[in-house]
Amino acid sequence: MHESEESNVFADVDPAPDHIFTANLEPDTFTQEKYELFHDYQQNVHNEGPSEITPTGFKRFLCGSPLERRTEPSGKKLGSYHHCYRLDGRLIAMSVLDLLPHGVSGVYFLYHRDFEKWSLGKLSALRETALALEGGYEYYYMGYYIHSCLKMRYKGTYKPQHVLDFESFEWSPLDENMGRLMDKRKYVSMSRERKGSGEAAAAPTESHSSTETSDPTPTTADNDSTSLYPTPKFPIPAEAANSHLSLLELGMPGTLSLQQLEETVDLDDVRISLGKGGIHRTVDIVTWDDGNELDSGSVKGVIAEFAACLGPELIKGVVVDFAR
Repeated sequence: MHESEESNVFADVDPAPDHIFTANLEPDTFTQEKYELFHDYQQNVHNEGPSEITPTGFKRFLCGSPLERRTEPSGKKLGSYHHCYRLDGRLIAMSVLDLLPHGVSGVYFLYHRDFEKWSLGKLSALRETALALEGGYEYYYMGYYIHSCLKMRYKGTYKPQHVLDFESFEWSPLDENMGRLMDKRKYVSMSRERKGSGEAAAAPTESHSSTETSDPTPTTADNDSTSLYPTPKFPIPAEAANSHLSLLELGMPGTLSLQQLEETVDLDDVRISLGKGGIHRTVDIVTWDDGNELDSGSVKGVIAEFAACLGPELIKGVVVDFAR
C-alpha cells in the first residue's frame, strides 16, 4: 500500500519520478482547500446546486467532530481525522475517519472529478484497511450500507464483510443469502429470518433433517414477507412524526420497544445533571412519577425515548445534561 508514497519512491527510483503522491492523517479542521474539494464533489457526484453547498454546511457535516483527538502511549491515534490524498501537492481526495478504540470508522469519502476514473474510493478502502491493521485496530467499519444504492454496492465486494442486525445487535455475514433477501425487500433482519424459518420448520415431517445451518433458508420470506415484516402503521416518515406517538410505539428498527425497555433498562437509575455540579438519578426528579414512558411530553417519556435509542449498555455510561 505504501510503495507509491513519496518516501518510498524516492528511495527506490532513479531518476526522480514525474509525480509525488502523499497520504496523511490531518485534524478534521476546516480549510479552504478541503472546502473546494467538497464543493466539487457535491456538485459533480450528488448533483447539488452551488447555492446548496456552503462552508457552514461543510463545517457542520464533516469538520469539528466532538470526538477528542489524542494519541495513546502505544501510538494508537483516537478521534476524528481527515485522511488527505495529494498528488504533486494538490488535494485530490479525502476520507473522513473516526479512529475508535476498536476500529477505524469511515464516515465519508470525497474526490475531485478530475480523478474520477481512477476509482479512488476503492483505493481509500484498501488504505483504511491497511491503517486498521498497522494501527492495531480490531475492525474496519465501512459505514452505512444501502443495498439498493448502486454507489454503495462496492462495499459488499470486500470479504469477509458483516452488517449489523438492528434487532438483535448481532453482526451477520453479508453473503449471497443475505444479498438475495436484500434484493427482494428494503429491510432485512437475519435474526427475524432465523426466527421465521424456525417457525416454518416447527412441524416435523418424515424427511426432516436434524442438521442445523447458521443461515436461514428463506422459505416464508421468499413467498410471503408480510408475516415476518408487517407493514408499518405509518410507512411515510412525516406521518409517523405527525402521529405524536412515542418512538417506543412506532416500531422503528434499532429502537427498543416498551417491553424490551422495561426488561433491560432501569429508567429510575439513569444519571442526570442539572447544571449545579452534582449528578443525580432520574427517580430524584420531583415530577418523575407524574409522567409515563409513552408520554413524550413528560420527563420520563423523554428519558424513555433516549434510552430506547441508545440501548441498555450505552445508557449506563451516559449523563443526561438538562442544563445545556
